[in-house]
Amino acid sequence: MRRITLLVVLIAFTFSCGGQWPVLQCVAWANMIREYSEMAPVTQAITMTFSGQYPCALCKVIAEKKQAENTKVAMLFQHEKKLSSSVFLVTARSITVSPQDFVASSQFLQTRSETPPTPPPRFA
Repeated sequence: MRRITLLVVLIAFTFSCGGQWPVLQCVAWANMIREYSEMAPVTQAITMTFSGQYPCALCKVIAEKKQAENTKVAMLFQHEKKLSSSVFLVTARSITVSPQDFVASSQFLQTRSETPPTPPPRFA
């Protein structure tokens, strides 16, 4: 059961980091090598696959999706930067601390005068 849980967590982490694109790209490359090797020798099929001159439909879709995902991340990062600076300004202005707050809180931090109880002796 623990192995299944770890496997599910690993898969979820991989997909959350964008790991589906390299996996799909490997599938596309394997499929291209298989298709091109039917028309040409294997060495030429491998060369055609990795040259970039003959992309398959899956390779084109993967490239489009990766580009769209990268632009979303860039836009989110820009919005995050704008939001974080405005939130910091609002928070910094709304917090006011006076010396009386520290004096009042220090009264609650008094030390105890009694010693802790001693445990009863253990019998061996």
